[in-house]
Amino acid sequence: MTNGPTPALLNTTYKLATRKRILKVVFGEGDRRSGGQILEETMKTELLPFTNEMIPEAGKLLAGRHASNRRSLSLLPERFEDPLVATNAVETLWKEKHKNGFAAFRDGKMIAYLIGQTSTNPWGRSGCVYLPGYAIAEHESPTLLQDLYALLGDDWVKKGCFNHDLYISAADADVIAALFDLGFGKERVDALMDFRTFESRQMEEPAGVTI
Repeated sequence: MTNGPTPALLNTTYKLATRKRILKVVFGEGDRRSGGQILEETMKTELLPFTNEMIPEAGKLLAGRHASNRRSLSLLPERFEDPLVATNAVETLWKEKHKNGFAAFRDGKMIAYLIGQTSTNPWGRSGCVYLPGYAIAEHESPTLLQDLYALLGDDWVKKGCFNHDLYISAADADVIAALFDLGFGKERVDALMDFRTFESRQMEEPAGVTI
């Protein structure tokens, strides 16, 4: 995923670090006008800078995401379904020198995180999120990553990083769609192949060419 929102949008969007969702549940038939009772519940989501103390919770989310991904992509390595292995992957990512990130919490529980790192390349300064750098709790909306990216991307822009790349599992189609809504595009697709069952075709050598 590449080519995110323009710097101007990043500087003016999602400035609040707290969101509130209103859940309306109707009890009884009809709406308020026909006698049904409506209960309104406010669900408060906090967006906080990522810290060392958040690594174990992020590892559990990553393990859950990987298990979900493997249901669609069975060739993915099974070991990352282990929370300890996933936690180590997050910890390794967080040890990078030029990293930053944010996490979403509800009722004191982490429900999403996004970790990236910056680098200087021949084509300019860049910010990148690698595969262990994101996860969302099951049944949560991928729009949470939109909110987290708005904060992460804003930090990147302030550091002069205008090339933004995110490596997203092909199994997370809803996450990809949410990022497309922010203006990202697709740069490349990586493939998997099981070489244990791969049979190569015998090719005839071209005339006059020795391989």
